[in-house]
Parts: sequence; C-alpha cells; structure tokens
Amino acid sequence: MPETPVLIAGGGVTGLSTAVFLSWYGVPSLLVERHPEPSADPRARALNPRTMELYRAVGLEQAIRQVRSPIADHTVVAHAETVAGPELLRLPNRLDTGTDPLSPCQWAAIDQNQLEPLLRAHAVQTGADVRYHHEVVAVDNKPDGVVAVVRDHRTGQDERVRADHLIVADGAHSPVRRMLDVGQDSSDLLARKVNIYFDADLRDVLHDRKIVALTVRNPAVHGFLTSIDGAKRWRFAVSLRPGDDVADFTEERCVHLLRTAIGVDDLPVVIDRVSETPWEISGQVAHRMHVGRAFIAGDAAHVMPPVGTFGVATAVQDAFNLAWKIALHHRGVAGPDLLATYEPERLPVARHTTTLTVERYGLVNGKPGDARDSAVRQRATMFGYTYAEGAIVADSTPALVEDPDHPTAAPGCRAPHITLEHNGTEVSTVDFMGRGLVLVTGPACRNLSDPRIEHHRVGDTLHDPTGDFTRRYGITDEGAVLIRPDGFIAWRSPAAPSPDVLRTVVDQVLFR
Repeated sequence: MPETPVLIAGGGVTGLSTAVFLSWYGVPSLLVERHPEPSADPRARALNPRTMELYRAVGLEQAIRQVRSPIADHTVVAHAETVAGPELLRLPNRLDTGTDPLSPCQWAAIDQNQLEPLLRAHAVQTGADVRYHHEVVAVDNKPDGVVAVVRDHRTGQDERVRADHLIVADGAHSPVRRMLDVGQDSSDLLARKVNIYFDADLRDVLHDRKIVALTVRNPAVHGFLTSIDGAKRWRFAVSLRPGDDVADFTEERCVHLLRTAIGVDDLPVVIDRVSETPWEISGQVAHRMHVGRAFIAGDAAHVMPPVGTFGVATAVQDAFNLAWKIALHHRGVAGPDLLATYEPERLPVARHTTTLTVERYGLVNGKPGDARDSAVRQRATMFGYTYAEGAIVADSTPALVEDPDHPTAAPGCRAPHITLEHNGTEVSTVDFMGRGLVLVTGPACRNLSDPRIEHHRVGDTLHDPTGDFTRRYGITDEGAVLIRPDGFIAWRSPAAPSPDVLRTVVDQVLFR
C-alpha cells in the first residue's frame, strides 16, 4: 500500500496552498483533485495583505505579483436599477492599493484561475505529488493514521493509500467531511443564483466606469454583473425566484434578462454558457475542524459569501497553520498534541469571519447599515484576529479581534510589523515567519538560548533604527518575545526572564 506523510483531498487554493507550504517545510504530500484540471472561472479576484504575508514567507510574493488580474485597476462596486442607469449607491473600493503601515505586503490583484496554476506548478516543482482526475472516495480514520481509497477517474481504478494525516480541502459540499460525519452549523440561505456568462460591448453603457461588481435590482431582474476579462466577457449572477430552475434559463430567456438588467433593449449579446447548478450563497461553519488524523480546511470547513476575499484568506491561513505544525511534528521537534491546537485556534476565527462576511454581503446587496464601519471591521479582522488558546503561553486573554492600529503584541496576537535592519538589509518583523520558532530579545537580554529555536537580539544581529521595537512589543530592554512560524506571538516576557524559563516555554509551545 502506498504511503505518504500527508494526503490532501482537494486541489483548489486551500489544497494547493497546503501542498506548497508543506513542500517548503520539507514534508512530502499527495494531493488528489477530482476535476481533470483547475477551474477556468476567476472566482476570487484578489489576495489581501495578510494572505500575501504567508506567501511571502515561502518565497512566492513576487511570483504572485507578476501575474495581474484583468480587472486589477477596476474599483467600482455599486448599485443601480440597470447598468445603464444612474448609480443608487457606491461602496468603498475593495482594494486599498496604497501601502498599509500594518504590513510590508500590499493587496495583490490576481484571479483564482491565475493563482491555482501558479501554486500547482510550484507545489510540483518543490516535490508535491499532485494528481488531477483523482478523488478520495472512502476514508478509514484510524488512531495511527488514515487509510483512504483514491479513485483514478481516467481508468476507474481504486487504490488504497495510507497517510499520517489527511487534509480535507474538497470544497463547500465536501464529500470527505461527510465521510468523517462532521456536520455544519445551520444557516439561512442568503441567495440562490445562476451564472450567465456572455460577451457584449458595454463601453457606451458603462461610460468608462471600471466595475468590480455592479448590483442590479429592478422589478424584472435582480443580480450582479462582474467582468471576466476587463473588456467584453462578463458574468451576470441572476437571483433565482421561487420555483425557478437552472433548466428554465434558455438562451432566449438569458438574452432578455441581460438586456433588462443592462437597460438596453436591443443590445447585441452572445451567450457563452449558463452554470449547470445553482450557486448557493450562505454562511456555514463545520462543527469540527479536527477529527482524529483528519483536519478540515478552507471551504470544507467554512463557507462564506463572496465579499472581501475572506474565503480565500481564511483558507490560506488554515493551510499555513496546519503546515507548520505538521512539519515540526514530522521532524520530531514537536509532540502530537501540537496538531490538536489547530481547531481551537482556527474554529473561532472561522465563525467570526463568516458572521462578518454574511453581514457585509447584506450591505453589498442593499440592506441598511454603515458600509464604512463594516470596511473598518474587515481590516481589523484581516490583521487583528487572535488565538485565545492553542500553541501559546498566554499572559492574558486577548479579544477575538484586536485593534491592529494599536496592537498588544500579547501571546496569541499577530506580531506587529516593524521595519528593522538585519546585517545591513532592511527587513520586517513579518520576515521572522519561517521554518521554526524565533526568539527576539531586547538589547540588554542575556543568557537565553535553546537549540530548537532561532535567536536574534536587538542591537546585535538586529538594528532598530526607529527605537520602536521594545515599545511596540511591550517589553523592556531586558525582555523577550517568541514568535511562531505563522507570525503570531507564542510567548512574551516583558522584563528579564530567568535563564531556565525558555526551555520550559518552548516545551510548552511545542507540546514536548
């Protein structure tokens, strides 16, 4: 029976990112994806700065920036009765293209169908075994590992594969999650839509507006328009009325609906295709994200409305959280209980983020509320989500989301971005994210060492030109802070710690 340290079920952004992160850590993986090739639909259109920090850690930031979405310079998110009619509401720009003082990374305008091939190529290049047209069809989740049946859809042949760990990343309707008997929180269905893909010249109708999404609502039709290629290819997601079925959307009906939505009765329209199944928009979170040797991530764990790029962002954060923990355990550095911290860390974040995106989806679709306040809370969640328990040595209980403009740098919180110099080169504290735990101490802190961690002292290997590090991290010149591979604070000693405390702390964080 073939064996692999990690079997990944699902080859979307979640699964591919997990494979990339594991390969960077030197952990082999087998990824299987039931579709014959990556999706051609753009779906997610950008990556937020926190997501880019994770890709930066594994050396992919510049490669991602070299690929740009066709709508990278589009900014308009608005409401109207028709596309040709006056705007009734314009929402804040989805991307802040300026430099955010909270991160060395900026938003990246890249479509999901551009990102997935890039991740796939990098995963394969760095040693992952990636197989499309393969699917996990049965799982035996044993105490000492997982035995899965993998079907090759090209040949119809089944093969049993043993893995130390299974990552469930097979999407919102996750068959593998159901095999593990993990349900989801009940949730109201926010919308059912049918995607109509079409070609049309809308230059005169849009009057030079570069739209990200234009929501149309009138007595005859409700839906939203997005650009596929930034020019003549479009998608209109039309809301289904009670009793509607995908089969009802004939070419004739689609042309009529599109002309009604656009507001030009004789507009030339060429229908490309209509989605085969309805797109159900909802907010749902799995009851569990960890069952035995299986870990549930991405859309398989949390389904979110398509706003703010949080679906992709939360999925990539799941993947990195898992990857560094599996890697340290695989190397024998960490105990198996480190892996059990995945769920208590990630599940509260998933629930909070799903609630936030459901609220934001309502605003985007015309429900009353403060759109700018919602945008502020989105930014806070992007940088300020915390872990109240897990692979940390807590000195307090942080808020679920802290104000990222006034970070506490407490255990369980993201390490604040500060620009430092390392051997004459400008670096960010975000660049401490890496292959293991990193200890950073004040200039007067001495006699701390542990062979399992990397150590930097301000004033020695690090230079702090602004003198801001100790203040921002809440330590004295004799204090110390331990940073996890994902950029979160694991432990902090504001004053001089005793020399023997570090070994105890590292043992606690790594569950040794």
